Amino acid sequence: MTNCATYTGDLVIELNEESDWDLNYVNGQPCMTDGFDTAVMLSVFGEPDFWQNSLTNDPKEKYISEFPSVIKTGKVTDDTLKTGKAAIERALLFLKNSGIAQEIIVSGGVLSVFGLYWLIEIGRGNVVTRYQINWNKGAVSVSRSV
Repeated sequence: MTNCATYTGDLVIELNEESDWDLNYVNGQPCMTDGFDTAVMLSVFGEPDFWQNSLTNDPKEKYISEFPSVIKTGKVTDDTLKTGKAAIERALLFLKNSGIAQEIIVSGGVLSVFGLYWLIEIGRGNVVTRYQINWNKGAVSVSRSV
């Protein structure tokens, strides 16, 4: 998901190969985004004890999602797919409610007997940004396309 083409916006926070949070740097400059990358990562994967929630005391500013518990305890079933979709929709609803995004569509499917995926489509103006979350054998990866 890395985009190092801009020096404005938010820091790009990504999941690395070990499913740990990471920042990327190019020539000492952190990768930045003017898009939804960081908002999607923090809001979909935010947990009550997640580091960013210690930065504020205001409950409205905390990122707490049900999605991490879905994929921690889930199995490759239609129920996990449906529960994950609903958790992602709730986590991203603030983008639509605040007017930042005009449309958010979440869908998903089965990758294999070992994994599921969820596709997030966020529309703003004439641009639709897509994020795909793959949950395969318990490992999570996230990719982005416009």
